[in-house]
Amino acid sequence: MAIETLAYEVPLKKKSYSPYSSTPETTAELEWAELVNLDVSQFDQPGGKEALAKQLKYALHNVGFFYVSNFGLSQEEVDEQFAIGKEIFELPLEEKVKYGADTKEFSYNGYTGPAVYEPDVKEYDPKHNIQSYNIPKFIKDFPGKEAHPGPVQRNWEKIEYFAKTVQHNVIERLLIIFAIVLELEDERYFVNRHQYEIRGEDHLRYMLYTARDEEINKKAQELYSTGHTDLGSITLLFRQPVAGLQVLNSDGSYRWVKPVKGTITVNIADTLSLLSGRYFKSSIHRVSVPPADQQHLDRLGVLFFIRPNNNVPVEVVKNSPLLQREGVYDSLEERSEPLDVGTWVKERQKHIFKNVYDITDAGQGKEGQERNELEAEVAGIKVKYWN
Repeated sequence: MAIETLAYEVPLKKKSYSPYSSTPETTAELEWAELVNLDVSQFDQPGGKEALAKQLKYALHNVGFFYVSNFGLSQEEVDEQFAIGKEIFELPLEEKVKYGADTKEFSYNGYTGPAVYEPDVKEYDPKHNIQSYNIPKFIKDFPGKEAHPGPVQRNWEKIEYFAKTVQHNVIERLLIIFAIVLELEDERYFVNRHQYEIRGEDHLRYMLYTARDEEINKKAQELYSTGHTDLGSITLLFRQPVAGLQVLNSDGSYRWVKPVKGTITVNIADTLSLLSGRYFKSSIHRVSVPPADQQHLDRLGVLFFIRPNNNVPVEVVKNSPLLQREGVYDSLEERSEPLDVGTWVKERQKHIFKNVYDITDAGQGKEGQERNELEAEVAGIKVKYWN
């Protein structure tokens, strides 16, 4: 049964690019994580969403990572988004920095790369091979296509269609499944807190890890050996042929996340974990140097970072029979002042910018702290790892 799609379509232009999905996968023998694959085309079948909730429950609580498949977008439509990202990053540096993210306001929207943070960037510093371009939701709260570079302007309608299809076919369905797992009477509880037309700091991200030589890769591996968690509700990563993503296993080892064809990799992030009383696991993960047979390849990514609306309070969902049985409500601490998601996100981003981007060549923060702290307190909430 095909998944329901949106009522309008945007025609694809004639393919004039090499599909990134055709990039050869690694032949190295790696320790792959065993992840559930959720076929969301079953969602609207009789009993479908309940069956999917049953299938996903263990992964939500114990793993924090899973795959989604049959999500109503063709491989060609996905490939074209990778092509748009590639075109963005091929722009001259002086053009990209015109659209730099407003780091003074701790914003991710727009272009981020070494020149945005450090104009005198060292060419071979191992921490400077990452670039990203973030596009917020297509709503009145954010600027239109004129605020973006040429590749985005020319493909604005296609990007909007892609983003809204993912919202409808994947994100909203997952949010309903999460509510069913928690046995909530209102299965749209989380959907109502992630409404597309209400301001939230969700964004679509095109991301590029530029290939480096063996010596630089070794230095980078040492610098970025510690993992992190994401700060929002969920993160979606469209299939990435170049292996690099690893998730922390229960035994303390990292396992590779396999690039399964036709899937999106999804991970639970900190805010949703907080809303679930930490019943949903926000897993520690990292991006590693690719296997030897892929280290010469640039690693291009298309991702979505999903967050609740800014006006949503950061509070544990009430009246969950599951959380009641698990004793989650017995250990909750009441906050003296309410905290909304908008404030929480901004405070987390301040913390991220301070610790990730204000680092020296030694990998130390301005105050000498390790790049990845084991625990910190942000807006009165303890976080063990940060992105």
